[in-house]
Amino acid sequence: MSGLVATVFYYISQPRTLRLAVGPLGSEDARMAAAFVQGLNRDKASIRLRLILTEGSEESAKKIDAGQADLAMLRADIAMPATADTVLITRRTFPFFITTKESTIGRIADLRGRKVGVIRYPAGNLALLKRVLAQYEVRPEEVDIVSLAPDEVIPAVREQRIEAFFSINAVGSHTNNEGLRRLRTAWGEDPVLIPVREADALSAHYRAIETGEIVRGALGGDPPRPAESLQTISITSRLVAAQSLDDNLVGDLTKEILGLRLTLAAELPAVQALETPSTDKDAPLPVHSGAAAYIDGEQETFFDRYGDWFYIGAMALSAVGTGGAALLSRESANRRRRAMSGLDELLELLTAIRTCEDEAELARLGREADLILTRVLSDYAKGDLDTAALAAYRLAIDQVGRAVAERQRELAED
Repeated sequence: MSGLVATVFYYISQPRTLRLAVGPLGSEDARMAAAFVQGLNRDKASIRLRLILTEGSEESAKKIDAGQADLAMLRADIAMPATADTVLITRRTFPFFITTKESTIGRIADLRGRKVGVIRYPAGNLALLKRVLAQYEVRPEEVDIVSLAPDEVIPAVREQRIEAFFSINAVGSHTNNEGLRRLRTAWGEDPVLIPVREADALSAHYRAIETGEIVRGALGGDPPRPAESLQTISITSRLVAAQSLDDNLVGDLTKEILGLRLTLAAELPAVQALETPSTDKDAPLPVHSGAAAYIDGEQETFFDRYGDWFYIGAMALSAVGTGGAALLSRESANRRRRAMSGLDELLELLTAIRTCEDEAELARLGREADLILTRVLSDYAKGDLDTAALAAYRLAIDQVGRAVAERQRELAED
């Protein structure tokens, strides 16, 4: 029996590798996914990722629907899988139009008959632009839409091939701020920002479009740009997980990736923009039940999941130990019983830790667990405990340590 329990725990402790569809190569999503892979490997996390490169959000969504991927990183307004839900929001962008005072374009309706530039890839950029224009009853044929590659924007401005530009980069990102600086140089003046103010109306029609705000000074400068906070639409890129994935697995993944915000901040500043999605029932896009359980603090602990196995293993080890001690001598049996009593003490500590409301008391309970561990090691050195019993203690001590750490975080947050 003890061998079976050990085998089960060995299997449980092995890292789980999940397939993540993302693309195209060189995109912001792909760079972030690669950083996740490296960060999880470096931290020896319980979950690892294997990348499946795609041509973009649409193909990534198809991969997960076809069962060829467990996870996907994609832009929600371009594609969302039918069989996957949100785990985390990886990036949030606030689209707006950029023009000049000289153009006399003061509102989106003024774009009729004007030349408007937009980055051609992904194709969802053009679709988003048309949705925004339609909200203001501006038909696509009334606007001269100029499809551009990223390195064509500045030449198009200098050659007066565009009079306005539809920006979809993340506000505050290096790419966006550098692009604004170059536009300011090309136009010879500070650009004029025209936000999409009817965000509520657009979000009511398209669930992947949300309301957002470009806060005062978000684009830098002195005086700050913009001079006042501007309401506009918000577009999210998301990490999604197949609905068939185990809730505990997805919850652990959510925890591991959020933990990378600190370890990856220096090499990938964009990782600090990771955010947890709203778990409200009226949220625009559904959240995976495993991610929601972690975000809401309702995820099962290790002991909740495997407590039955632990009790069975402990009972089996106790029975084997008691039977062996009885064959040797009554004194040996007494020593064994005394040595194994620490398991019950640890289980009682576990209950007390989870309901503890005082940090000082929590620290005392942790020290009490340390004393039990010291006694266990002494018993093991004297031969009162065998390696199987020590393994059971190790599982219990690990669980107590995790419970103390989790309770400390909860008390700190309160």
